[in-house]
Amino acid sequence: MFTKKSHQDVKKSTVKIQDSKKDSTTRLKHLKIVLEHFDSDEAKNYFENNFSHVYFILYDNFILAENNLRQRELPFHLVHKAGREELEGALSLLEKVLCLLPELIGKRWQLHSLTRIFSKLLHSGNSQKLRAEAIRYFLLWYQALGDNAPPEVNRIFASLVPGLPDSCLPPIGSPFKTKSQDTNVSNDIGEFKMEDIMQHPNFNATLDTTKKVVVEQTPVGIMGKLANVSASIFHDTNALNPVQSVDIQPLLPASANERLVDNETKYFFEILLDGMATSVTKIQWKDRSHAKSMRSFAFLLEKFKIYYLPIICPQFNHKNSLYKPNLELPVQHNILEDDYVLCRVTLIKWVASYAHFMKKTGGSEGGQPSSMTSTGSQLPHSGTPTPATSLHHEEETSFTVGHPSDSSRASSHDSASITPHQSLESAGSGNYEELSSEQVVRDVLCCWSREHVDFTIEVLRQAFLLPFSHAAAIRRVIALYKDWIQMNVAEIPPFLMESIYEHALGHASEPLAPPRRLRNDSYLGAIGRDNIMVRAGVQNVLQVFMTQAANVFVASASPVAPPGALGPPQLLDEQTDTCKRVLNIYRYMVMHVAMDAGSWEQLLLVLLQITSLVLTKVPPKRKQDTLGGFLAPALFQTLIVTWIKANLNVAVKQELWQNFMELLTRLTHWEDLIKEWAKTMETLTRVLARHVYSLELSEASAPGDGRARGRRVPPAPAPRPAPLRRPARVGARTPGKSPRTSHESHPRKEAGSRRPLARCRSDPHLSRNAAHAQTQQPAEETKEPTSTKPRRWYSLDSLRQSSQQEERDSASGSRSPSPAPSSGVESSSIKDSPLQIDLASDGGNVEWSESDAGVGVGVGAGAGAGVGVVLGGAARGWLPDVACVLWRRMLAALGDPNALRDPHAHHHLFNYLVHLNATLVKISANQTLNGNTEIHVPFNLVAGWCLEAEALPSSHRAGKLVALRLLCESTAAQAQGPGAPSSCSGRPHLAHLNLYLRALHHGLTGEDRSVVDVLVEHAAPRYLSLALEGHSLLLLDFVHASTVVLNSSDMGPSCPRTAAVTFLGSLLALPDGLMNAPMLQPYPHQYNTVSCPDLKEHVLNIVVRVCRREGAGAARCAGACALAAHCAHVLAARDACPRLPSYVTCLLQMLMMKNKTIAKVVSDAVLVLADYTDRIVELYPGLVEKIIKWICACLAQISSSSGRDSVKPLAGSLLLCLAEFAGRCGPATLLQPDGDQTLLLIIFKVLYAVMKGTNGSDIEGLSLPVDEDFDPNIQLDNLGPKTTPASTIDVKLWAQTICSQLVLYLGHWPLWSGCQTSSSVCEQHDSPALGSELSAAVLGAPHVQLLRLGDTTLASFVELPAIDPPCGGTTPGLMTSDRQVRVLLRDICGKACWDASALYYDPSIGSSDPPEPLPLPATIDSPRDTTLSSLPPPLPADLLPDYKNSPPDKHQLDHVLAYIGHTSPEVACGRRLDEAGASPLAPGHEDELVCALVAHRNAERHYLAHRDSDDESEPSEWSGREAAGPFEQSRVLVAQLGTLSAARRAHAQLLRRSDRLLRELRNLDQQRCRETHKVAVIYVGKGQETRNEILSNRCGSPAYEAFLAALAWEVELESHVGFAGGLRGGGGGGVSAPYVATLTLEALFHVATRMPADSPDAILNKTRHLGNDEVHVVWSEHWRPYKRDTLPTQFCDVLIVLYPLPGGLLRCTVSRKPDVAVFGPLWEECIIRVSCCAALVRGAAFAGGRAVRATMPLYQHACSERARDLDALVTNHTQPTTFETFVTRIREPVPPHAHHAQLASSHSTDQTSARLANALIDHGASSWGSCTEPHSVSPRPTKRLGPFKRPPQSAATPQPSSAPRHNR
Repeated sequence: MFTKKSHQDVKKSTVKIQDSKKDSTTRLKHLKIVLEHFDSDEAKNYFENNFSHVYFILYDNFILAENNLRQRELPFHLVHKAGREELEGALSLLEKVLCLLPELIGKRWQLHSLTRIFSKLLHSGNSQKLRAEAIRYFLLWYQALGDNAPPEVNRIFASLVPGLPDSCLPPIGSPFKTKSQDTNVSNDIGEFKMEDIMQHPNFNATLDTTKKVVVEQTPVGIMGKLANVSASIFHDTNALNPVQSVDIQPLLPASANERLVDNETKYFFEILLDGMATSVTKIQWKDRSHAKSMRSFAFLLEKFKIYYLPIICPQFNHKNSLYKPNLELPVQHNILEDDYVLCRVTLIKWVASYAHFMKKTGGSEGGQPSSMTSTGSQLPHSGTPTPATSLHHEEETSFTVGHPSDSSRASSHDSASITPHQSLESAGSGNYEELSSEQVVRDVLCCWSREHVDFTIEVLRQAFLLPFSHAAAIRRVIALYKDWIQMNVAEIPPFLMESIYEHALGHASEPLAPPRRLRNDSYLGAIGRDNIMVRAGVQNVLQVFMTQAANVFVASASPVAPPGALGPPQLLDEQTDTCKRVLNIYRYMVMHVAMDAGSWEQLLLVLLQITSLVLTKVPPKRKQDTLGGFLAPALFQTLIVTWIKANLNVAVKQELWQNFMELLTRLTHWEDLIKEWAKTMETLTRVLARHVYSLELSEASAPGDGRARGRRVPPAPAPRPAPLRRPARVGARTPGKSPRTSHESHPRKEAGSRRPLARCRSDPHLSRNAAHAQTQQPAEETKEPTSTKPRRWYSLDSLRQSSQQEERDSASGSRSPSPAPSSGVESSSIKDSPLQIDLASDGGNVEWSESDAGVGVGVGAGAGAGVGVVLGGAARGWLPDVACVLWRRMLAALGDPNALRDPHAHHHLFNYLVHLNATLVKISANQTLNGNTEIHVPFNLVAGWCLEAEALPSSHRAGKLVALRLLCESTAAQAQGPGAPSSCSGRPHLAHLNLYLRALHHGLTGEDRSVVDVLVEHAAPRYLSLALEGHSLLLLDFVHASTVVLNSSDMGPSCPRTAAVTFLGSLLALPDGLMNAPMLQPYPHQYNTVSCPDLKEHVLNIVVRVCRREGAGAARCAGACALAAHCAHVLAARDACPRLPSYVTCLLQMLMMKNKTIAKVVSDAVLVLADYTDRIVELYPGLVEKIIKWICACLAQISSSSGRDSVKPLAGSLLLCLAEFAGRCGPATLLQPDGDQTLLLIIFKVLYAVMKGTNGSDIEGLSLPVDEDFDPNIQLDNLGPKTTPASTIDVKLWAQTICSQLVLYLGHWPLWSGCQTSSSVCEQHDSPALGSELSAAVLGAPHVQLLRLGDTTLASFVELPAIDPPCGGTTPGLMTSDRQVRVLLRDICGKACWDASALYYDPSIGSSDPPEPLPLPATIDSPRDTTLSSLPPPLPADLLPDYKNSPPDKHQLDHVLAYIGHTSPEVACGRRLDEAGASPLAPGHEDELVCALVAHRNAERHYLAHRDSDDESEPSEWSGREAAGPFEQSRVLVAQLGTLSAARRAHAQLLRRSDRLLRELRNLDQQRCRETHKVAVIYVGKGQETRNEILSNRCGSPAYEAFLAALAWEVELESHVGFAGGLRGGGGGGVSAPYVATLTLEALFHVATRMPADSPDAILNKTRHLGNDEVHVVWSEHWRPYKRDTLPTQFCDVLIVLYPLPGGLLRCTVSRKPDVAVFGPLWEECIIRVSCCAALVRGAAFAGGRAVRATMPLYQHACSERARDLDALVTNHTQPTTFETFVTRIREPVPPHAHHAQLASSHSTDQTSARLANALIDHGASSWGSCTEPHSVSPRPTKRLGPFKRPPQSAATPQPSSAPRHNR
């Protein structure tokens, strides 16, 4: 950049330099000036032209400095300072001479002089810093001499490092001389012998006392001797030795304050290695090429190998070669820590640092090796750490490439530092060709020749032989190999590339990708033509590493540790960490590196070797004490997964398989082996499911989860064969890198289309990781075979769906492995290198070699094109056959489980086999029918092991129990159940079945309780439904075993009490004829048969005892449900059962359970019996009354605590039971007198107590008998987690609702006009002026009045013209008024409509007699005269009183009440309506009242007797009758109802008329007043498994249709007015649907076969309706179990599946979500009869729906919502008025208009407003009353006729109808 300015002093300085008269100091000064202005080339030329002057200046200044340093006259610090400065100048010039005159030095120029100088500089008495600099200068001189170096210089080189033995100086006959091909030992060795030096007279003179001190200062003494000898003999010209040697003393001894290093040998060895690396580029050769520098360093390296390597690395083996790898497996050996291990560590790190082609983060091309220190590498050297310190400091020595070692340039004290002069340093940095010393060293070590590559690899091998106190060096080498293998380098080392010649010979069929490197072949050719020949290939490197690295596993520490060394725990930790790092690389190789057959085989051998040596035959007691304890999980996982991966890529020899299985069998006592084997089997099972059965198993689902499912994968068509492509150019591939991880992806292998299953050591389940979705096979072009057989491969669409599903699954919690750590920092965690077994490596991942594919082009397909390598083919990856073979082989890899001597391992192994069987069950349940059902799931592979386990000793008792469980589950899995076709049935083999039944017989009747528990738990629930051949033989055995279980006091979770009760309850449903079949007697080892016809009675006694005394909650619930199902069957079949009342009483007693959950389940079961109330009344008199009393007693007990959340579900269920039983009994039963009261009165008292929340236990008539045999407590509550319901019911409101329902509907249920309890009639009906809807016209209608009667009842009075039949009529057949009054009552029970009219007389009685006028009394006496006289006999009760038959002295009300009580007894409540009640007056007051009445009568008589008849005026005749108002009849009815009385004044109020009132009334009318349910009913035919197949059914089997007919009655959706469940007639819901209604609920069943399925939209609509239901009932005639996810929905909280069985039986399974509480009357795995299945399923569906709604937060029940709206309506719209205003508005609902007020003003002002309103005429009456055709007819049924019918004109009077008389 800058030009040099001419300096006048340069020429002067040049002249002065050559002036010999000048002193040397001055000449040195001018020489520095000249060098400051010269560049490197000019300086070199100048030195070559004036070399004699330059060397004289150098030598003279050196002698001057030496003399000054040894002066004694001046003070020491002055002398030291001056001499040190002079010595610095001389050394700076010495460095320049060595760097600028290499050609002269190479000719031995000034050899003796320089030898003398270096002898002085290298004196052991000098300071360590000076000696370190001298070593660097000596290396410059030594490499300049090269091969011309004499033997004495070689010996100086060999003696640079103190502390090494004399053997490093090779004497005559050195063994290294024979290795002429490996070393460059000069032939001058024989010219001057060591013996000549020792016998020289001058050398003998050095033994005097004056020179001995110098010798002793050297640890070995040889350096001092050589220094003295060199001072004399090199200048000796006379044999008599006239020249005497000069005393060699230290130049610059160490100062007192200089800190000496602890280990001189290690320190100077570091200086030597660093100097060798950094000095090669300092010398300015004329040939400044890179090759020249490489030759210089190669010379130093060869000399180092001769003199130092045998001492430092005694185990160095020259025969080991990367090109012919020594693959001998390591054996167990001890590591001895010698004296030179620190130097060996230094050498290893030095080689590793230069061989590391590390990527620079900055992106430079240099590819600098990484520093071995992470922190602190630039800090001054402060001493060598001890071995213990090196554990925490990974690198105790830093080799930062590109700079000299910091330790060589650091100074502990400024006065002792030796630093070259700045001017000389600047002069040395001329503009010559820049050579990188690190690149030179790297090229020599890795590119120069095969010998040097072998040297590098062998030095790295020494790291694996180091003691683990130096684990940092081992980790450094491991990191180096890791980056080589992972190709995490900026430049690929040449020896990693494939050899051209060897590859052409042996691997021509495997094309390679282009290498990633920064330098091309021309550059490599420039540094040496052997660069091509040094290529060994990545496979050799892999084999060498995996073999050499195995030493860290088999090495053990020396039993005698040196003082200060690490203890065994620390060494073990270091070894463990190192082994984990090696295992990580092994695992990476398995997953990401393409290996050939030799590499795979070597890796398998290495893993077998280290596993067999590390893991002992006897596991340690404490895993923390041995290496095997730490590494066992990782070793087993690596070995097993590597074995599987190898079999997917290459053909593994049979001998290896045999060794593998023998090793695993020998190590089965290691628990970790079984764990890892179990994880691998789980992975292989999923691979088997995918490739053989085309199923995708969900990893996130637990085995017992009902939502666990296997997703079916549709098979894709076979892929077309890809065209052959030309092989890539040889060497055009990145060695060791899998093609799947390259940037170019295969067109069929898009990202995300592959699903590997990652393995984590701590997780037994498998997780997915898309980051490792690439496979590991070599990169051939895949050639798909052409085959006519359809392959079960995935399509890309299915793979994408799989990936999306996995993303959703992983988002919910699945585990993903961590990525491999970066190359710079190793991780010792095994999880950082996860092992994966690719799941989706089919289709596009199946690979064939090019040769095989090429053959297949011409002839179709090669012989082995579609056969995996395991079977001798050429296809790599997963194929169905490969999956089967590997699965079977790994299943048997551990040998016979019963041969395990460790009971714990035996137990653990069978535990996993149980888990494996569960996975196979999942596969079988999801096995499709599209082409692979002929492949049966291999359940019976483990049956032999399970049967053999029975003969094991008692020590293996835990494993035997698990084996029995596995036997039961596998046998049940094989038996598909009745109905399976022969082609798809997996019925157990007859021999297996015989052994199975024999094992059951021995186990069930044996004395071992644990065996009995296991068999009862896992065999009993499904035993009856499986219906195996000969299953009836063991019925007594199972009953005996169940009795043993229930009689035990064990309440632990291992005691299967629930399973025992389930079996006994299912046994009750069996046909009675089966009880006469022969059965084995329950005696062990005996096979005598007997018939047991009374078995059911015996079982019933056990079940009743369970209901009474069982201590387990779940078992007690199951017993209650079984007993209720049996009672329902007896009632449905109308069988005579004398013990039925006792069974029902047992259920009623269970309502008193302290555990409210159990009582709630029993209440659900009792509620089912309400469907058979009529039969109970008919067959078992008095039982219904007993049921109602028990229910009332239970309610009375909990009435005070019914507000608690834990009691509310039970109270609600009991209220429903009470309402159903009471409503179905009718008043005839409820009104029968029981002592002083009736049952109905007790019901109302209990309901009132519940409504008020008071204690009802004191209610009369509720005393229940005490049963001492009944225990209301339980000992074990195993009914699930105790959760507080998210929404609860309002018990008080329910009680109020039921009370109102009983008042309204008792005696009228079922309603004769339909199922509605709420009327559809509104205020506007039959009033044409008001329109068709409830609109604002109602607010101004004068004939409509809206009132509030009480706080919960709204009343609407509407006056209408009389409606004649058939459209209406209130009292047909009677003479009534021409007006009628319609009363609409809205309350919590719904809306009721009542039509009333004024009754005149019955024209049918005496209709032929003309009406006669009433005769006037002849006297003035009035009938009042005899009012209080004696009364005549009353009229007959069945005679309707009228004016003809009424006595004159009696009021007609008594006769009317008597007639009503006779014709309508339901309103009489058992008493006469015309009876005089008790006097409300206090005693004495009644007499006063009678006296007052008599006085009033006497006064009337007196007035009549004394009145003046003449004064009386005759009343004027009316011109006409005054027209009645539009609300006249309604006013009369309101008055007669007592609304105007003072007692009712506080409850009756007007409603404020407004549009808001109408809106709320319309909303109130739309609400349901009963509980509603909608239940999905699905039919599954034989062989139907997919959703479309199931939903396409338009009808079912006859048994299914009969079940639907019994479930509910069919209604037409178009005309249905009840609850429709979202279905509408004419739409997608179909034409009809089953519907059922009771007093308390309405339910509509969404039947899949009733809905249309003629189009995809119809199926979608059907899916929506069914999927939105919370309860699903499935009738499945398929032999496979129904899966919950067949119909995907987030609802379906309760699933009830019915499987028809032969003999009129049904197998029932009930599954619910975890948050849904238990309910009845169905329980899991029960068997019920078809006769009562509809009632049981209906009750279970409704109970399940209530349980689901309890989990919904803020859910509002129908009555609660209606009550809230009623309360709001009453509160917001009540219009408070005075009594006068209220009466006025009753007479006139609408205030008069203005002109009416004007007409009224002519009347007297003293008339009251009431009389004025009475006088007004309603002009609007004629407008609505005169219409003959009503505009909006009320929606009343046409059949609705009362008990009285109007007789036709020419026909006799018809008979009264039996229908109820009131309106709906």
